[in-house]
Amino acid sequence: GKQREWKEVENRMIATVQSYAANMERALYGAWSSAGTVAAYIEEATVDRTNKQAAMEAVCKVSGIYDAAFISSDGTGSRLSGAEVELSETGYFKQICKGERDYIYTQDDRLNGKPAIVLAFAVTEPSGVESYLIAYYDISELESVLQKANMGVNTFYMLSNTSGNIAAVTGNTESSLCEKSSDYFSFLRKAGDNKAAVDRIYSHMQTGGASISYISNEEESCGIIFAPVGRSGFYLLAVAEESYIDNAGKKEWSQTGSMLWQLVAAMLVFAGTVVVVNIISRIRENEKSRQLEDKADKDPLTDLYNKAATERSIREYLAEHPDELGLMFVLDIDNFKKINDTMGHAFGDEVLHTLGIQIKAEFRATDIVGRTGGDEFTVFLRNMKEEAIIREEAKRIEQFFHNFQAGEYVKYSATASIGAAIYPKDATDFEGLYKAADHALYVAKKRGKNQLAFYGDEK
Repeated sequence: GKQREWKEVENRMIATVQSYAANMERALYGAWSSAGTVAAYIEEATVDRTNKQAAMEAVCKVSGIYDAAFISSDGTGSRLSGAEVELSETGYFKQICKGERDYIYTQDDRLNGKPAIVLAFAVTEPSGVESYLIAYYDISELESVLQKANMGVNTFYMLSNTSGNIAAVTGNTESSLCEKSSDYFSFLRKAGDNKAAVDRIYSHMQTGGASISYISNEEESCGIIFAPVGRSGFYLLAVAEESYIDNAGKKEWSQTGSMLWQLVAAMLVFAGTVVVVNIISRIRENEKSRQLEDKADKDPLTDLYNKAATERSIREYLAEHPDELGLMFVLDIDNFKKINDTMGHAFGDEVLHTLGIQIKAEFRATDIVGRTGGDEFTVFLRNMKEEAIIREEAKRIEQFFHNFQAGEYVKYSATASIGAAIYPKDATDFEGLYKAADHALYVAKKRGKNQLAFYGDEK
């Protein structure tokens, strides 16, 4: 029916925005990994200022980084040009000293008076001197990435942190709902009757989810499609006219332009990385070793954590954060044997593969998602803050399976039974938490499958 058609369009638009966000993540990660390689180079060798500068200048040419600074722990140092700088009173240097060093947005870099995304790396040189390499990523680089997005001429795009501080805007900036603000959420609340929609956006952003909400004022009605930009702490917001979303349900979208853009973006990042690696070749073995470790932790079919890595990651987190509220889901695909028997094992593998991709995108990069059995998956959500968020996450994963489909040619709606357990309310260690969630899974199956049960719903 019309409602189902509308939902399919929304899901397709969310997937499109997620692909745009992935392109932005690639651009950011290219800069982060390049600057990080220079930091590792400085740590591994006795490097004078000339060599430091040459390595960082090479990175700037290919990565979107426009400046850098070599700063001591007291906040003093020099920038790439050699000019002395003092950063101790800047907000972003205080964040760096607290350990918040990845992707910090600042409206004033204190070097050129321009907004930037700050990337910082702690460096302990062979001489024993402790300092920071700080790289400044140009916001306009992300705006140029967004300018290639294509979701209608009246759509505008914004890069925001989870507090609603807008770092970049492009597209139809003449829209009455477009405002480059330090608190975009407050702007939307004042623009019209948008409190429920804004609360929903804010709640999803705190948990790393991607979704769509509708906002309006006296002049226009729009849908905000939002998706996390990897682990950067930023969100991509695409604000499209509601009429555009409606019309999208009546025609097929062309994927060719999007695929070409992704290919070009990947090639640019690769080219930049090659330049950096050629300059600092001694770091390559370390990277290979890390990749082998990552591969050993991954399930090859779904690219999620395997059973051993999932359990290890959860145990380590519980040991390090004994007082934080957490949530474990254990889920099984309903009637999976029947899927294999009637549609073939290849299709069963496709269901698992598709589920792995989609369910990982539903959660934050910091959450732990793994395949722990044939058709069993385990998800652990960290730092849940309060039980109200836990209930919302439970509803979200239930809704995910109400809409989940797999199969390239034959669309198959696979459902799942889900058991949930709360840490430390239901158990205080991994074994107890898993048993509680597994018992809740049994309750969900006993009730008729395709649903979620919490531990304690029925003993």
